[in-house]
Amino acid sequence: MRALLLILLATFLPFQIGFARDLSLGEALSLARAHSFAVKQAEANAEAASSLHEAGQRDRLPTLDIKGTANYVSYVPTFDIELPLGQSLSREIGTHEHYQTDVRLTMPLYTGGKLSGGIDRAEAILQINRALTEATIEQVYLQTRVEYYQLYRYDRMLSAAKASLERAKITSGDVQSMYDAGAADSTDLLEARLNLTDAQFAHTQAVNARRSEEIRLLTLLGLDYDESVVLTDTAPAPTGVPSNEEVSSMKAELQTAEASISLSRADLKMQKSGFLPTLAAYGGWSYGKPNLDMFNNTWNDYFTVGAQLSWSFNIGNKTGHQVRAAEYQLDAARRHFDNVNETLSREAELRWQQMQLAFDAYTTARTRYETTSDNYRLARTRFQDGALASNRLLEIEQMLTAAEFSMAASVADYHIARSAWLYAIGSEQLKEGN
Repeated sequence: MRALLLILLATFLPFQIGFARDLSLGEALSLARAHSFAVKQAEANAEAASSLHEAGQRDRLPTLDIKGTANYVSYVPTFDIELPLGQSLSREIGTHEHYQTDVRLTMPLYTGGKLSGGIDRAEAILQINRALTEATIEQVYLQTRVEYYQLYRYDRMLSAAKASLERAKITSGDVQSMYDAGAADSTDLLEARLNLTDAQFAHTQAVNARRSEEIRLLTLLGLDYDESVVLTDTAPAPTGVPSNEEVSSMKAELQTAEASISLSRADLKMQKSGFLPTLAAYGGWSYGKPNLDMFNNTWNDYFTVGAQLSWSFNIGNKTGHQVRAAEYQLDAARRHFDNVNETLSREAELRWQQMQLAFDAYTTARTRYETTSDNYRLARTRFQDGALASNRLLEIEQMLTAAEFSMAASVADYHIARSAWLYAIGSEQLKEGN
């Protein structure tokens, strides 16, 4: 049976290894960004805003209008004149058939700020969408780093579970040998077997937990579920906490709030333009039949050049109320920026404190691991010399296993807390594989 199992493993193991993918943190960040549907949606919105901004700028250019008509009129009025000597003259005023083509080129000269305000508004919307895109990318990077270090945690916990299982096997064998030699009783043997069973179950749990986290990471990166991941970037043991930093002025949330101020300022400019006139110059060419000559059914044309001034007022001061509303909206946008700035600063401070706490937890876990490791080595020596009971050895081994799990978790927790801090301050290191 064992020979058959070895043959099956030798046959299928190469295929299993073939699905393994070496994955660095930098590669994971790139794959997650490329796969994220949220990022693609935000980028599409930004492209749409860019096109609208370009369209707004084109409003400064002249507008060419072309209109052509052709129609038939069933009734044409006539002009009748009675002449001396009993004679009369009758003449139609117009013709039954009309053909007309008009071409006009209009150039805006002054709009009171409505045109420039519209362009500023489109630019502000473009800035908002670009900032939102960057915010979405930063969120994807943070989530990827968290999932990557979570998988690293389960890798280390699986290694700890394997080590615990090996120690349980060794202890069980030692107790069996002592039982065979009459130096241990059946209670010691049962406790050792129970410890081995618990270690086997803990190893199974660690395997399942790692695979579950691996599937979450594969989903985030857009990879096939039948693949497996081998992390090539190991999380280094933390050596200290970096100095706290202020939130970057390029933080996406700040950029969005600042662009919202520009948007409100553009809206105010557009509303104020309602108090001012608009002026445009135009030139045109008209060609048709009969066109201006109503008495001769012939083709003729003419040119027109001029200027147009328009100025309208609402007697209920509608424009004034709209301007006042826009002023309040601008003030609200400024207060929103202050609130976002304060919130981000507070969040950055909290994230730094959590990183400090994670480092302290790692330091404690490392000390505990070193102490329990030394204690386990000493306990094994005493057990083999017959100076320590088996149940006490099992207790110490369980303490070592718990310390290994805590050590693995504390390293990952520190790097997750550091990633959250980098995200909070808007650091470029968030996008890097370190």
